[in-house]
Amino acid sequence: MSAALEPLDWVEQIDGPAALLCPAPWRLMPNAALGALLRPHEQEPSGFRKAFAAGGDALGARLASGQPFHGRLRLDPPPGSNTPRLLHADFAPLAGRDDWVCTFVDLTPVEHAPSRRALTLQRLTDTLDQLQELVSMVSHEEILLYVNHAYARHHATTTEAATHQQLRQVMGDNYFLTAPFRGEFFRTPRAVRYERIIPDLTKGEDRVLNIVLCPVFDKPGGPPKMATLARDVTLRHQGMQALRQTLDRLNALFEAGIEGILLSDKGLITDANPIACRHIGLERGQLIGQPLVHALEMLGVPPLDGLLEGAGREDMQLTLWSGTDHRPPLHVQAITFLDEDRACQAVLLQDVSYRYQAQQRIDRLVADLRWQTGRAEAADRSKSVFLASASHDLRQPIHALGLFLTAIQSLSRAPPPLPSEPFMPIVQRMRASLDGLMRLLDMLLGASLRDARQQAMSPRPLALQPVFEELVSEFAPVAAEKGLALRAVPSRAWVFCDPTVLHRVLANLMSNAIRYTERGRIVLGARMRGTALELQVWDTGIGIAPDQLDTIFQAFYRGEAPRVVPGERAEGLGLSIVRRAAADIGARLDVRSAPGRGSMFSVRLPRSQPQGHDRPREALVQAQAGSGRHVLLIEDDEQVLLATASLLESWGHRVINARSATEALRLFETDPRHIDALICDYMLDPSMDGLALLLRLREQHPGPLPVCMITGDMSAERIEQARRHGFTLLHKPVHAAALQRFLQGVT
Repeated sequence: MSAALEPLDWVEQIDGPAALLCPAPWRLMPNAALGALLRPHEQEPSGFRKAFAAGGDALGARLASGQPFHGRLRLDPPPGSNTPRLLHADFAPLAGRDDWVCTFVDLTPVEHAPSRRALTLQRLTDTLDQLQELVSMVSHEEILLYVNHAYARHHATTTEAATHQQLRQVMGDNYFLTAPFRGEFFRTPRAVRYERIIPDLTKGEDRVLNIVLCPVFDKPGGPPKMATLARDVTLRHQGMQALRQTLDRLNALFEAGIEGILLSDKGLITDANPIACRHIGLERGQLIGQPLVHALEMLGVPPLDGLLEGAGREDMQLTLWSGTDHRPPLHVQAITFLDEDRACQAVLLQDVSYRYQAQQRIDRLVADLRWQTGRAEAADRSKSVFLASASHDLRQPIHALGLFLTAIQSLSRAPPPLPSEPFMPIVQRMRASLDGLMRLLDMLLGASLRDARQQAMSPRPLALQPVFEELVSEFAPVAAEKGLALRAVPSRAWVFCDPTVLHRVLANLMSNAIRYTERGRIVLGARMRGTALELQVWDTGIGIAPDQLDTIFQAFYRGEAPRVVPGERAEGLGLSIVRRAAADIGARLDVRSAPGRGSMFSVRLPRSQPQGHDRPREALVQAQAGSGRHVLLIEDDEQVLLATASLLESWGHRVINARSATEALRLFETDPRHIDALICDYMLDPSMDGLALLLRLREQHPGPLPVCMITGDMSAERIEQARRHGFTLLHKPVHAAALQRFLQGVT
């Protein structure tokens, strides 16, 4: 046993991996160095026997002949690995024994080092290809040794096509643009960094690349290779550009701001904008470096107990009123903030003059609003008084008409033959009462509609002579009944005015003059007053006391006339309506009077250039019996229908009555050629208004059809409708003369 162990002990003394091999029976006994090198499963006899068997018959023959052996043994890779172990083995027989001494050298690291380097290089290449940065390696002859995918894509090529190519062939025009940076690199050689702006036509914006050239030396003293790393810094560049723009804007706002700004650090002024310098009265160079509290004291700010010296964190607001130095009132606001743990201050100086100016405007507006409110309330009270008086005055002519009708009824009961003499005075008085009532209604409606802004003024050039002739014709019977002389001074002048309003003003002045004149005359005329014309109504009446001149235009005022025309009632509204109408047209109203001698009322209007011949209204002419027309009268009120039909028939016309739109259509469809004119009320049954009915009837008529539309609606909309369709529009109550003029125009 001891003899068998001696060679093994000797093998343990060998420096390095070794083993004692016994071929028969097969047994391998490694020393400690070989055991440390081999894994546990490689120490098993089966592993080495398989390796020796792989050596072939030559190895077995040498072992059998006892000849030494030098060769390589390849052991199978261990579980979980694909790398086999390679050993260099030397076999030497022991003299006088069948055992062999084996020494080994592990060749595995040497054998697999190139493959590991290749694997590492491949992994590095894969990693670089995943980067967004452009990576390349260039020799000192400017030949591309390596490029990653990003570099190849940027230059529109592939990694295979770019490798081993001249740098100028791949870079194109950029080669010459970047030549100075490469020249600096190879001349120094040291790292070079620069930025390049690359136009990107696909996205429509430029890209910015940050490029670094790094030297790589293969051996000391040799020429370096150039490693290039290009990183896209467009976002950072845009952020810096945006930051610079923001800073520029802030600086522009600081310089051009409408508020003064003082900046301080540790209580000392670091900057001031022009507005702050102007408020304080010092230049910027004089303010920078000065204590902030001193600058504020120059503005009149009281001591702040260290608030602006960095000791406090509270903010401050106060308003400085202007003093004797004519400075504007200032609102001072101090804001304390931290900058890297340092207390800094920003002081805003705001000119608040506009606040006080705005407050003054508000006070004026409030005062004006109160004045307008008082005026509106006074106008409302005046209107209430006006309507109250009108209520009484409207009842008077109606009451007189009722009494006259009763008198006619009493006379009609007398036995025939009835004399005509008693009826004529009653009819004339009824006519006068009715005319007065209609004038009063016209004045009231016109004033009410203008107050509601539903009836607009229509001023135009107007000849005075036709207006004078019409007024004289209208009031001559009333003046003659009182024994007064009435005349108008002929005039060729023209005025610019609304004809309806002018007629109402002069008619009321004429009526008032006749009412308060017992004997003498009434004169209507006009006089030049510069660019204006003064229309005057003179009378020789009772006159007006001086203390009454301011009250005669009030609605409740009614002078005591010495004698009133029988059947006539002094309404008490004439002069109040004159005042309202004159105010509507912007005319100046004036009065001069001497008690017991008479009065002169005048209204002043702007003059106008003559516009041609202005014909006066034709007087009412009774129709001849042979000039009758076929008139279709449409009216849903029975009393109005019968009264209108009786009037038309008394003039010699043949009237066809229709009490509804349906009846009118039926009568018209029978024979429309027999209808010469249409007179229709606008407000009929709800199924169809008068306008729609008249348009439908006119479409069915074979020729031109004169149309008269009667309505109580005096709005501008209704007037425009009639004008647009060519209708004659008459407002209720309708004057008989207006109907007569319409029928006289029917051919």
